[in-house]
Amino acid sequence: MESFEWQLPSEVKSSLGMKASFKALSMGIILVVFVTSLVSTTLPSSAGQAVSSDSSPDSAVETGVLLVNVQKFDIPSGSYDLDFYMWFKWSGNKTINYEFMNGKASSTDIVKSVPGYLEVRVRGTFLKSLDFRDFPFNSHELTVELEDKVEPIDSLRFTPDVNESGIDQSINIAGWNVQAWSVNSVKHAYPGDETYSRLVFSFTIGKSTLPSVLKSIVPIAIITCIALLAFLVSPTNYGQRISLGVTTLMAAVAFHLALTSQIPPVGYLTIADKVMITAYGLFLYSLIISVLVMKLTDQKKPEEALRLNKRAGLVVPVIAIVLISVLMIFA
Repeated sequence: MESFEWQLPSEVKSSLGMKASFKALSMGIILVVFVTSLVSTTLPSSAGQAVSSDSSPDSAVETGVLLVNVQKFDIPSGSYDLDFYMWFKWSGNKTINYEFMNGKASSTDIVKSVPGYLEVRVRGTFLKSLDFRDFPFNSHELTVELEDKVEPIDSLRFTPDVNESGIDQSINIAGWNVQAWSVNSVKHAYPGDETYSRLVFSFTIGKSTLPSVLKSIVPIAIITCIALLAFLVSPTNYGQRISLGVTTLMAAVAFHLALTSQIPPVGYLTIADKVMITAYGLFLYSLIISVLVMKLTDQKKPEEALRLNKRAGLVVPVIAIVLISVLMIFA
């Protein structure tokens, strides 16, 4: 018996092959999509999420400040009114919600706001605890400090824009000279293990040394010299000597009160206080010698009075140097 073999027509075979190929291709596409979605769910995504500032630059916000004007500087209260431009540059999806930590803005005008960039002009009043130990030769560092209201340092980190920040050349602060400026970013920790990035723009202002000497040191030096002229007066005229000492002492006290009224009450001695205390010591010394000379004169001992007056006058520079040295070193 002959075997019978049935074969499909070539057109049918071709059609079945195309269907098999299409099915295999479809299965391959489904498999690739499945693997891709699986990988994407296991790997972290940086878009719109808090990323560590040490591992990704997406948390960095480049920030700069350009100071335009210092409208007012009130020394007793430690407050100052500033006018400045401030800008933020960032990448990714962020919302900048900054707040000033040492002051309050009275007005904020948006200069430019586009995705990844925000520039504002701020006018406001800021506060700083001032150090007056070197008064009247003191200089003060004034700052503008800001943080983000919401995002901690892992999600938002301010980085200073040093190249474009600075102070306008036409700035003018009555009675003060701008000496230096800086901008930097620091970490500020709060209770509860919360740490935020804080941007600090600071500038230093001071007064020229020569005007400070002429206004604060020279007057009391002249008053003291007038009081010490008592050593040139004859011991027999002890009434005029004592009157000269008391009058100059009252003038020194009035000058001291006027000088210290320029700064708030402080719990330490300033350079001006140390100079005034030295002057008071010389006044007291001069009055004591005048009283002793008067006593010797009344006792009919004019030669001893002259000898005491001469020796006491020679000791005045030593007393002045000792007093000012002790106060500068230990007080």
